[in-house]
Amino acid sequence: MDQPTCNPSQMEGNGSTMDVGPSGLPERPVVAPDAHATYRCGFDIGGTFTDLVLSGSDGSVFVGKVLTDPHDITGTIIEGLERLRRENGITPQHIHEVVAGATTFVTNLIIERKGAKTALITTAGFRDIIEIAREIRYDVYDLAACYPDPVVPRHLRFEVSERIDAAGAVLFPLDEQQVEAALTELTRKGAEALAVCFLHAFKNPAHEKRVREIAGRVSPRLAISLSSEVLPELREYERTIATALNAYAMPQARTYFAGIEQRLGENRSSSATLRIMQSNGGIISREIAERIPLRMLESGPAAGALAAAQLARHIELSQVLAFDMGGTTAKACLVSAGEPELTTEFETARVHRFKRGSGLPIRLPIIDLIEIGAGGGSIARVDTMGLLKVGPSSAGADPGPACYGIGGEDATVTDAAVVLGYLDPHGSLGGQVSINLELAREAVRRNVADQIGVDPVRAAAGIHRIVCEHMAAAAKIHAVEKGRDVRAYSLMAFGGAGPIHANAVARFTGCSQVIVPPNAGVFSALGLLAAPIKFDAVRSHYGRLSAMQWSDIEKLYEEMTKEGENNLISSGAEADTVICKRTADMRYVGQGFEISVPLPSSLSTRSEREITSGFVEVYRRKFGEHIPDGSIEVLNWRLEVFAGIQWPDVLRTANGPDAIGLRAFRSAFFPEIDSFLETPVFRDPHFAARELRQGPVLIEQPGSTIVIGPRDRFQVDAFGNVIIAVTPRR
Repeated sequence: MDQPTCNPSQMEGNGSTMDVGPSGLPERPVVAPDAHATYRCGFDIGGTFTDLVLSGSDGSVFVGKVLTDPHDITGTIIEGLERLRRENGITPQHIHEVVAGATTFVTNLIIERKGAKTALITTAGFRDIIEIAREIRYDVYDLAACYPDPVVPRHLRFEVSERIDAAGAVLFPLDEQQVEAALTELTRKGAEALAVCFLHAFKNPAHEKRVREIAGRVSPRLAISLSSEVLPELREYERTIATALNAYAMPQARTYFAGIEQRLGENRSSSATLRIMQSNGGIISREIAERIPLRMLESGPAAGALAAAQLARHIELSQVLAFDMGGTTAKACLVSAGEPELTTEFETARVHRFKRGSGLPIRLPIIDLIEIGAGGGSIARVDTMGLLKVGPSSAGADPGPACYGIGGEDATVTDAAVVLGYLDPHGSLGGQVSINLELAREAVRRNVADQIGVDPVRAAAGIHRIVCEHMAAAAKIHAVEKGRDVRAYSLMAFGGAGPIHANAVARFTGCSQVIVPPNAGVFSALGLLAAPIKFDAVRSHYGRLSAMQWSDIEKLYEEMTKEGENNLISSGAEADTVICKRTADMRYVGQGFEISVPLPSSLSTRSEREITSGFVEVYRRKFGEHIPDGSIEVLNWRLEVFAGIQWPDVLRTANGPDAIGLRAFRSAFFPEIDSFLETPVFRDPHFAARELRQGPVLIEQPGSTIVIGPRDRFQVDAFGNVIIAVTPRR
């Protein structure tokens, strides 16, 4: 088989020289920052590394990584910020804002059941709705199907007499003596948080608010969550679950965010404003985050998808598959027309990862992505049938992959990448750990190669292929479920491990193009600084579209707009920069679930035809056909209120070290030719924009490495994005 060859003279860069640091990689010359510049900091906490970004008002961007300490996450953040600040000569007083990615903090509280001891007060007769759920078996053939245990045990659920009807009228007043008795009892039982969920409170929250007033007098230390504030919409089970989970996370969320602010103060950055990333792709104030921590449920992955969407708009790509692979998990999200898709059909704490209905439903808007248990730390093993398996268990940061040399002995995806030559065997990851080729090779040999009777290189190639196939299969399923053809999408790869695996994942999915942004290893942290200030509101007002009283709906939107604007202004947004976007949850009469349909900015009797047309368009795109002359009804009216941050665009200026041209050659294995090749290695090269070049090439960025195969071609655009034309599988 003919093998491509590389002429080093054709791969040279600009000939500049730089000092070499302890890791063996050329270091960026220290440039004194602008003395008048102010900085925003974003951090994204991963299972292995915590990524940090400092963005200056002068357009400068500084990035860093630090190993995550699962026992002291706040300490990890401060350590990374201090190191990044000192390395670039930035004083604490110049950092005026910190954007925190809550990442898996809230998720882990729920999954690991480490939240507060939570009680529930509800309408008489509805004590067990949190456990009865919808009585739908997610697997019709499994008579013993299990479900997540309720976060509120039965002895902490209290009923009180009250009733509000579907129109919001009070049928029976609240029995305040029963409320006081319930509060006294739940306090005696040691409850730390309280969820209050009354029937039809989304129409009239008066009784729920009165319970909070009474609790302020009887049990002032309770963290209280009201359904009318967390999820004011139809469906009692989903509303009760959301309210209970929100209460469950409130005390720890307060402690977590207060800890960050306290440590920032100790770091002399106490003047910095703390904002929190939400799962809907926007940031919000600490006060709102503490009140509704459920909005932070999937905030880390959301930041990466948001950054991918913004970059897609910059480079005018209409369809992008955002692919984020870190040390523990990989995430994929479809971005269409420059926007990541949102969903309110999300579940957490699933008993079975890929079985819908086996988890706890979260009806809040969340960026719609799929998460796969495949990351750089995913452990490879041989099962009892002699088959090679990869993940979902991970080595994490402690003890980490074997090649880190800090105690890990299992063979991981990162160890396979080292054996295959994709990672520098004499380099380091994030300046935190030195890579040890021999430890990686020994781990792969002992745990995999010897057990299946192959050499370590073949075993490493098998690990690499299996993890790429798993990620590609999950991405294809995700696209099919959305009625999309993933082959029409460009794959945008980021995260510490994403660019290493992007070419193979693209081949398995059928994507013909891969885009890797500059600083791909910390791209999600960059997304935190690109996020707008944002708040979502919802109101239930059920009725047929043809009989809707539009003046009533406009009153709902006036109420939601006021609420959203107040929340944005309290989070630091300017009133004249606020933008509103309306949608509605709609369906055909007789159907059980809805689709989200965009609405015009104002509603009147003339709006019905436009809304109907929009509904049909969305319905056909999702299901392939619509129901001619079918009656349409609306359940929920939603509003997104957001305001952009006036700041230099971090995605256009996020450049790494100055260009240095060809660094070295390294032998790397490429499955498409089933052989090693001496491959040129660059570090953040500045090739002429749009100049098409031939692989194989390895491009080392801070925190990630781009692997370009021998049959692939690539170019670098004016913003430093590496664009790879992937040759299809033969």
